[in-house]
Amino acid sequence: MLKQFDVIVMGAGPAGATFTLTLKDSGLRIALIDKASFPRDKICGDAVSSIAKRILRQIDPNLETDLLDFAPKTNITKALLYSPNFEQLEIGFSKVGHCIRRIDFDNWLFNKAMENKDALFFPNAKVLDIEHQAEKVSVNLADGTRIEGKIIIGCDGAHSMVAKQLAGFKVDRKHYSGAVRQYYKNVKGLKGDSLEVYFLKGYLPGYFWIFPLSNNEANVGFGMLSDTIAKQKIDLKKSLKAIIHELPEVWERFKDAEPLEEIQGFGLPLGSKKYPISGKRFILCGDAASLIDPFSGEGIETAMESGKFAAELVLKNFKADAYSAEDLLAYDARVYKKMWGNFRSHYWMQKILGKRVWLINKLIQIGNLPWIQKRIPKAFY
Repeated sequence: MLKQFDVIVMGAGPAGATFTLTLKDSGLRIALIDKASFPRDKICGDAVSSIAKRILRQIDPNLETDLLDFAPKTNITKALLYSPNFEQLEIGFSKVGHCIRRIDFDNWLFNKAMENKDALFFPNAKVLDIEHQAEKVSVNLADGTRIEGKIIIGCDGAHSMVAKQLAGFKVDRKHYSGAVRQYYKNVKGLKGDSLEVYFLKGYLPGYFWIFPLSNNEANVGFGMLSDTIAKQKIDLKKSLKAIIHELPEVWERFKDAEPLEEIQGFGLPLGSKKYPISGKRFILCGDAASLIDPFSGEGIETAMESGKFAAELVLKNFKADAYSAEDLLAYDARVYKKMWGNFRSHYWMQKILGKRVWLINKLIQIGNLPWIQKRIPKAFY
């Protein structure tokens, strides 16, 4: 059961879907492989910044319009940061972002990608192995299908097979975070236009969040650096339960709230360390390339942008079959030129704040001074 394509894309989430969408009118034959079918959930904070809309607009202005017309979302205009002593700092966003459940957003983006008539989707695919050869790449599926292409794009998430087999990636706990999420309904005082982020004493370095969704629901979660989790043997699920049920300032808001699911866990490979994210006949995008913001944990926009960058380079180099490691280094250079500055500064912000309760308290106090408020630029979101 041999099937031949120009490009193999592993993973149909935001990175893989954006890659496929970018090449909609290119004529390149794309095999889009995913371990699931759509719609499917992806455990996440569900925050989609305005950067995602900019990326969609660059591909096709109608895509941004379609997303704005997409119903199940909230419009986010600010973030509310809470210090360990529960003092609040409000930061306004210069551009409106959204909170959209990943089951909805990913399905919307996937359906847009499948408007590419040259793309064939392989759902519920169990990949046995990847064969990396001189002039092609092959993927063998459990059902006996063998898929061949000139290049493979690894968009297969935090536990990427492409990253492990072709780039030799291993988890580095100093540049990796763990997190848990639970959906709730009827959280008291839920602010429909605000991301709430809490830096809590006893739960640093990390943060607790409440993000508003449509239908008076909320994405509630807690995340922490994996190195700390391992050293201190922290149970994230127990920590989230303790935050919600034992902290008076939080419990007051949840006493009449209804959990809509069991607590779900996920990993976040952070962009605080540079990796070789391409090589001979392969490119890594999104979580597979460890492109998650080290401080905020955001990864949807970087996944989409890296998918777009990869597609543009694949198309540019296609006729010459220029997919050597040297040919593809332009991808690494473009990604890190665009993202590394933020990743590096946010990594050091994370390191400096760490468990310093007094410092976080002080910074939020300073941020609320009237003359500082006037000088704080609106955050780009």
